[in-house]
Amino acid sequence: MEQQRPKLADVARVAGVSRATASRAMNGLPGTTDTVRQRVREAAVQLGFEPHPAARALATGRTAVTRPERIEILIVDPDPAALSAKPFYSRVLTGAMRALDGQDIALQVRRVAAPPAGADDPPFGRVLINMPAAAAAPDRRRTRTIALGEAAPGIPFVAPDNYGGGHQAAMHLVATGRRRIGAVFGPPTPCARERKTGFLHALAAAGQDVVSIDGDFTRPAAYAAAHELLARHPHLDAVFAACDVSAMGVLQALRETGRRVPGDVAVVSFDGSALAEAADLSSVYMPVEEEAAAAIRHLIDPALPTPRRLPTTLTLRSSSLTLRSSS
Repeated sequence: MEQQRPKLADVARVAGVSRATASRAMNGLPGTTDTVRQRVREAAVQLGFEPHPAARALATGRTAVTRPERIEILIVDPDPAALSAKPFYSRVLTGAMRALDGQDIALQVRRVAAPPAGADDPPFGRVLINMPAAAAAPDRRRTRTIALGEAAPGIPFVAPDNYGGGHQAAMHLVATGRRRIGAVFGPPTPCARERKTGFLHALAAAGQDVVSIDGDFTRPAAYAAAHELLARHPHLDAVFAACDVSAMGVLQALRETGRRVPGDVAVVSFDGSALAEAADLSSVYMPVEEEAAAAIRHLIDPALPTPRRLPTTLTLRSSSLTLRSSS
């Protein structure tokens, strides 16, 4: 029996890319990196693949119609206003679009209140945000997957140094003389837990206690939490908010109860978004755009190393800079 000629799908499989990417690489079309093109061509030589002249003409002709690759950013967030209310997501889109500049790849954004059961038409690649580990694991068998923040074991991820950022925020409050510290932490996601752990470990090492309430990264929840903290502990002299959106609720509660910031209560947040800059708010900056761009580049070329943890830096502004003496 005559041996079956290798097909483009075989080349794609050996090179570890999609069939559409292999086609573009073989035909010198835009939308692939030099590294991917080299890997595809080496796979073609290894298999003895020779493109059919008619197929090559169709692939490179002006009248050819090809479906672009599709990468989906899948956001699990129960807040229906999340995409407009939380600057984090717009920063993710900015970074993703930068990484896709010049690529023939479509970007799709989907927000769901709970992890979806699956998709009949899975994308070429998917970026997971806030995806629980139990739901993330099956997804990688259907499509190339990466997460922002830790997800399931075996799924590559990119994340900021949340623990270190939380630690920096706590140490700053201690260093500026704050002794009655409260916190509005985030939901039970990996990034929120890491920020909380770093903050608590730093205070414990300094021999200080903290009073706290868990929130959900929304302004209304943080506003209610801050009012509750102040009612239970009226002499608080500092509050850590686990994200800039939460900090807006904390600042509103402080204003309504007659507290001066930072004279009476210092406020430190986490994200380093435009909200923090506009409110003159001390905040831990995390490079969200770089995080998202790194995730997209890894989807396009899995051979690239995954920068798992990106550094965070506390940016100090007037909300926490007045020195206090212990009393």
